[in-house]
Amino acid sequence: MYFKLTIPKFFMVLSNLRELYKSLKENNETYYIFEYRKNNVCFDVLFDTFNSPFELHFLLKESNFSFKIIVQKGFHINEFLDRTTYKNLCDALMLKFDEKNPFSTKIFFEEFNSKIPQYKQQLKEERELLKFYVSQIEESDKLYFDGFIEWNKINNGRGVTIRNLEKTRILYPDLYEKCKRENISVRYTHIDKK
Repeated sequence: MYFKLTIPKFFMVLSNLRELYKSLKENNETYYIFEYRKNNVCFDVLFDTFNSPFELHFLLKESNFSFKIIVQKGFHINEFLDRTTYKNLCDALMLKFDEKNPFSTKIFFEEFNSKIPQYKQQLKEERELLKFYVSQIEESDKLYFDGFIEWNKINNGRGVTIRNLEKTRILYPDLYEKCKRENISVRYTHIDKK
């Protein structure tokens, strides 16, 4: 007996994201940042493939409005947004309520898909992921390097946590692989020592 995979009603495929992902993989990169404009409103978009499922972060420039979309296997996304996100997106896009022609997230994401750029090698900037994750990282008031904890040398049975590694990936990506490989935590402080 065979089972047919059915995609939920509100899911759609972002085919151009698939192409961007292929290029990222070929270049051993785990994320890509690009701009998306709609109604003269500009979003910074982060396509992050580091964890599975992948994530798309939309961050409205010069605003605190942001939202995240989970990208499922096959580059399927749920085009449905919760009520608050939908309302905030309409406000951000400066849309007026029109009962006869309501704002369609399906059309929004179809247009977004058509404007996903082709891969171009980008210069990576220090801490460029922070603006997308600042509200999600542990101890978000402590963002500055304050040394290492080398768990293998302490040898007390403890080790680097997933949350500390993720914070290191976001703030100091050049240290991430070493910390993961060598079981090292980064200590963080709220004091910028530069």
